[in-house]
Amino acid sequence: MVRGGKLKERDPLFELVLKWITTAEWDMTLTLREAMAKAEHLIEQHVEEPKGSELSRKCPGISAFFTKLPLCRALDNLSKRIAVEERRFVPPTFSEVRQVFNIAQVYEMKGRVEMLTFDADDTIYEHGMDLDKNSWIVEALCTIMETGIYVAVVTAAGYPGKPERYAARFKGLLERFKEKGYGKEVISKFLVMGGECNYMFVVNEDYSLKEVDWELFATERMRSWKDEDINSMMDLAEASLKESCQRLRLDVQCLRKSRAVGCYPKQVGDRLAYEALEDVAMSVHDALRGRTRVPFCAFNGNLDVWVDLGDKRYGIEALQQYLGISEEKCCHMGDRFTHTGNDQRARYVAMTVWVTNPVETEDYLELFLTEMGVEKATLCATNRRHGPIEGSAEWMKAQVVQRNTAS
Repeated sequence: MVRGGKLKERDPLFELVLKWITTAEWDMTLTLREAMAKAEHLIEQHVEEPKGSELSRKCPGISAFFTKLPLCRALDNLSKRIAVEERRFVPPTFSEVRQVFNIAQVYEMKGRVEMLTFDADDTIYEHGMDLDKNSWIVEALCTIMETGIYVAVVTAAGYPGKPERYAARFKGLLERFKEKGYGKEVISKFLVMGGECNYMFVVNEDYSLKEVDWELFATERMRSWKDEDINSMMDLAEASLKESCQRLRLDVQCLRKSRAVGCYPKQVGDRLAYEALEDVAMSVHDALRGRTRVPFCAFNGNLDVWVDLGDKRYGIEALQQYLGISEEKCCHMGDRFTHTGNDQRARYVAMTVWVTNPVETEDYLELFLTEMGVEKATLCATNRRHGPIEGSAEWMKAQVVQRNTAS
């Protein structure tokens, strides 16, 4: 395991593309554009006939593709900004390949997507923070809903019976709804799915959140989960979490909820080594594999580890069923697409965009709004401010760095 972010950057398809570029096959390597053209062709074949496709043989277990991906056009977009194809000595990175795939997926969303789902922490706001009504992403989400597209936050955060806890996290968006005087036509376009798939909330006319009864949104498969099987899974998960944290000598506390159990640092502000969190998550996976009758998601949240009943695949499926939206008309944006990430399963039921932080989410929303070709969407994209706000602490820091660098 390698530090410095490498452990977080794992994806078999992206790694295959990089292999074509950096590893000689038949005494030759491909350029980035040649590799993207090859991947684009293989994905097109896979979309038309997934079973036994060349891509499925090269990447066993690869998830569904709901659209073709214009990777070469997406590369044109990236190359205009960072001249990645002009580098002579430094090969393309995992991050750059990821960005090309993201841009290509955003291009395919135009005129197709009816629902955008988002992870919360590290996707629409910084980890552990709340949605700020003055952030551009709030305006972007409002604009998207005004055009008739549903927006849903699918988060691991589980607060059963406490809609006010979710309302606090999304206070900025709800306040903006009130300021704009939105009626039911728009506020009905926003939903929250908590605990991966276990708690669903909609917006009331007074801009508060209301919990939806489980029986009204749970899919048939979810309704088949029995309480005794849930409790058995939770017991195993809790025991494995505690054993792993003790083995790794982690200073954490464990918390068990009705449909989730997790561990996090005892001291506020402490950070646990990413590799340690990864080992805990993988240990739980190993301990529970083949021993539970209900699905679970054990994931590394970057600051903590949680084990939830179900996963985001079920959450997104429940939203799709509730709203009558098909898989190929839904796109999920999140930051945890690695083996131990809780966004990874979304790939089976929706288009996906893998971001690393809220700024990247804004980048792809700006591109999506521009591509929509609708006047209000174009205006919103144009009004996005790039860089820190003048006078802010971040702006002042940037001024000091610039002065010291240029002197």
